[in-house]
Amino acid sequence: MATFHEKLTNATQGPNIKTASLRFLSDLASADRSTFRDAWPSAPVTLRRKIVADLVILAEDNIDLNFRHVFLTALEDIDPQVRLTAVEGLYEDESKLLLNRLLPMLRKDPDLAVREAVAKAMGRFTYLAHCEKPVAPRDRIRAALIESATDDMEDDDVKRRSVEALGYFHGDKEVQELIAEAYHEGDTYAESAVFAMGRSMDDRWAPTILEELHNDSAPMRYEAARAAGEMLLEDALADLVRMTEDPDTEVVLAAVWSLGQIGGKAASQALGRVLKSENPALREAAQEALDELLFNADPLNVAAKLASPKLPPESLN
Repeated sequence: MATFHEKLTNATQGPNIKTASLRFLSDLASADRSTFRDAWPSAPVTLRRKIVADLVILAEDNIDLNFRHVFLTALEDIDPQVRLTAVEGLYEDESKLLLNRLLPMLRKDPDLAVREAVAKAMGRFTYLAHCEKPVAPRDRIRAALIESATDDMEDDDVKRRSVEALGYFHGDKEVQELIAEAYHEGDTYAESAVFAMGRSMDDRWAPTILEELHNDSAPMRYEAARAAGEMLLEDALADLVRMTEDPDTEVVLAAVWSLGQIGGKAASQALGRVLKSENPALREAAQEALDELLFNADPLNVAAKLASPKLPPESLN
């Protein structure tokens, strides 16, 4: 049987490496991590890009595979595309170790796309802080994001993603002012502001979210629909039901998700209609939303009811 070093040599030098053969990089032992870190920089950049991209796919297809240590090493790669993919590959990591890597990257990484991805990833950590389960002092996370969001020299996309991440800081006056400023900036800034409004769960934003459900812009309708679900806005139900027939599929998906969050008879009936859609993605989203709606209505009996492959709306009343 080939040793780890032999497998790694084949993976980092072979021109035709197959995705499935990279499974050996899952759950690296301590000694293997050191071997990997030493060998990684010498692999051709095209191969490093392919390996991290393939590992993201493998991890998505198999929850038992964990390439965390590979992605942590790849965060330090000289190639920005490799670093970007590594950030994406660590999308479920909520460790202090990762946060300590991301905070400097948010402000100092030379690549715009990487900084934007890091700002988006910071939302996981602001959520943990919101839930009083921070992996680092709340003030440290907040300060880094506010510095990013207010830096006149920073790119607009990084700044607005930082505002999105700050959204979870409910009741923070400075954060709410940043959200308001982003909203009045318009365009993609306004979309990010509405996204942050939903995260904030602050009732002051309810009228704005309800208004934006009627926006001519599909991306804004999408953000408003998601925000309505985040905030459980029952006043949005009629609009969300209407939006299940929106010409934009992404908007429909957002409306379907939010109906599952808010619940009620009108929501279950609308989701039942979406179950009949010819679009498999919409049918799947509607079923997941119905499952969520059922769980929220009767969590103690959800297992038995979810055994049915299709849940008719009337079963949810």
